[in-house]
Amino acid sequence: MNIADESANLIDFSQIDALLSAAGRDGVNDIMQAFWRSTDNLTAQLRTQLEAEDFIEAARTSHAIKGSAANVGACRLATAARSVENGCRNRDSASAIAALDDLLLAYAETRRLMTAHIDAVA
Repeated sequence: MNIADESANLIDFSQIDALLSAAGRDGVNDIMQAFWRSTDNLTAQLRTQLEAEDFIEAARTSHAIKGSAANVGACRLATAARSVENGCRNRDSASAIAALDDLLLAYAETRRLMTAHIDAVA
């Protein structure tokens, strides 16, 4: 299975490719490193917020993840973040926590495949 097969509905590589054309490999690496750092911090905050059932802040945090993921073409991550956000807005702890599990899986897979794509293309 190649990267394209694995990434169906996971990543919109056209966004990464557009960034590569505009900013070059070094620029994209800087952008992605900032994205990874931010997402690492936000997912840690989100977990803590959900454990405390702080749905208002968790909705804000998941909304931030959703936006930044969409900006880099991380489609499944953005969708999972939207599911967490919806669970928080509905004050549905079980739904939000289940969606967080999906978000964390999507994030790990997105990071692996995006990194491989950037390394292969650039």
